[in-house]
Amino acid sequence: MSMLDSLITQTRTALLINEMQLGVCHPDHAMFKAMPQEAQKRGVTGNIIALADAFRTAGQPVFHLPCIHRRDFGDVKRNSLISAMSLKHRGMTEGSPEAAFMPGLEPRPEDYVSTRSSGIFAFLGTDLDLRLRRMGVETVVVTGVSTNLGIPGIVMAAVDFGYNVVIAEDCTAGSDPEVHDMIVREQLRLLGVVTSKDEIIAALSKRG
Repeated sequence: MSMLDSLITQTRTALLINEMQLGVCHPDHAMFKAMPQEAQKRGVTGNIIALADAFRTAGQPVFHLPCIHRRDFGDVKRNSLISAMSLKHRGMTEGSPEAAFMPGLEPRPEDYVSTRSSGIFAFLGTDLDLRLRRMGVETVVVTGVSTNLGIPGIVMAAVDFGYNVVIAEDCTAGSDPEVHDMIVREQLRLLGVVTSKDEIIAALSKRG
């Protein structure tokens, strides 16, 4: 049995979908224009939709991890270039078009949502870790954007918190394809199982 099959079939596994929102992945709303181009080129939205459907069919939890800022940005500190750009852009606030989920990736009633209003990755300042532990989750499958910042942050935190990590590579994207490939090759493969949505779906179908 492969490592992937062992993790997916023998442990409680959750799908994590990071920042699949209009303000990140839609060309009309994104602050970084290269990001939606790369996500569209790689078919990320459609790939995640298929993977999420497979998780639901297998009875495994799906977590959406949006970033939705307070309207006053009161908890965003100007301590990095990315936070300074967020403060200047003033997008992805509560109720704004940018904060909306990408079409087809809106949370279903059976899904879970862990929202952060500031910071770089979803394990810090949210209830994500607590909820995963309460649900007995041991393995997380990481998807979404971006491989520049958020995805490596989630993967590193998950490993430090004791989770097994699977990265669905064709369900992720960064703003530059060469940087994406380098991060997957030099970072993510050292921390988890890097694979494809089809391989994960095949493993899910083997669950008892």
